[in-house]
Amino acid sequence: MIVKIIVLLVIFQLAGCSLTPRFLYRIDVQQGNVVTQEMFETLKLGMTKSQVRFVLGSPLIVDAFRENRWDYVYLQHEKGDLIEQKRLTIFFEEDMLVDIENVMLFSAEPAEEEPVSADEESKLDESEIESEVTQENN
Repeated sequence: MIVKIIVLLVIFQLAGCSLTPRFLYRIDVQQGNVVTQEMFETLKLGMTKSQVRFVLGSPLIVDAFRENRWDYVYLQHEKGDLIEQKRLTIFFEEDMLVDIENVMLFSAEPAEEEPVSADEESKLDESEIESEVTQENN
């Protein structure tokens, strides 16, 4: 009888300490803000903070030191493994939307920003100006 109790205690301790993780059930966890493609396409530069909040919902992270930056983060874990990670950073200036960064498709790897050379940046700026001018003329 004592041997059975000792064996049961050892089994409970092993299960409680997760020494046998393959046998234990791990729940699927979704955390953060779900931002769909339709929601993202609704965003336009020049929107106010309240309009952005209406479209995307409240941000997961509001930087205490920079009130003009909102971060929307989404993580999904299945059986303890990271399956999806999505991040969207929005910048405001005078309560108007001025920049959107870290737009990611679903991936399991964190976002890494690639440095942009000055030549590439000026080409991007010129192409944006040309597209805006053609849109205004039409």
